[in-house]
Amino acid sequence: MATVSIRIDDETKDRWNNLAKTHGLNQSELFQQAILEKLEELEDFYVVKERLSNSFKTISNEDVWKELGIED
Repeated sequence: MATVSIRIDDETKDRWNNLAKTHGLNQSELFQQAILEKLEELEDFYVVKERLSNSFKTISNEDVWKELGIED
């Protein structure tokens, strides 16, 4: 298992410690949960973004008018 070192301000550190204590976790466990949740969220986001970008066909205004039989 890898070791990760980060720099955070004192307020964030205090909030982190309080949250870990509230949930009965140590700092490492809370960090692992938080980073895994964020990774899953970002991975899901990029999968959806990719699928959406491949599923929509753009049509110019001119082509729409032609298809509807409304030409200038």
